Amino acid sequence: MGTTVTKQARAEQTRLLLLDAAAVLLHRDGYAATSMVDIAREAGITKGGLYFHFSSKDEICDEVQQAAVTVLNEHVEHREQASLPALRRLAVLGHALMGWLETEPKVGASFRLTREMGSKDERYVAFSRAWFARVRQYVADAHEAGELAGEAPSDTVALLLVVTCVGLEAVVASGTIDPDVDLARTLIELWRLIDPASPGWLSAVAPGIRG
Repeated sequence: MGTTVTKQARAEQTRLLLLDAAAVLLHRDGYAATSMVDIAREAGITKGGLYFHFSSKDEICDEVQQAAVTVLNEHVEHREQASLPALRRLAVLGHALMGWLETEPKVGASFRLTREMGSKDERYVAFSRAWFARVRQYVADAHEAGELAGEAPSDTVALLLVVTCVGLEAVVASGTIDPDVDLARTLIELWRLIDPASPGWLSAVAPGIRG
């Protein structure tokens, strides 16, 4: 029994190593430039060991995105337990997304998969659909609660936020702007336009932002 448990634990550890390696490469190099051999080498696993766990690169991409969705869902669950107003939850989510691009390769890989492969196969937009849906829900909740400034329709506000997040990731990845730009800080400044009262609580979302 003990031997079986040990083997299962070792197999799970290997699988996680492969997913971590794949996420790093997909985020850094993109889908086309990342091969199964590259993933195995990055993880320090034999090619045979890789194929024992994953039959194809697409299967790995699916699991990388699912892992990113888990990161998102855990964040959402924690924030909803805190009973924050919808607009503040939205700001916190946007700040978290931009932060994850720098600290969580699975999220970064998922953004890049959508950008590079989303128009070819909808399987590559799993994570993006998950966070798009969350943004739309938060904006709708904020609109219903009277938290949004001005008369902009909630769909317009949601689209603005989505385009801003996707655009920031794309321009940094393309080298158009300084790769060391603080994406999370840049995005949180958007709240000055959406919610004029935001400077009063911005510091709680992103320390260092001043009104």
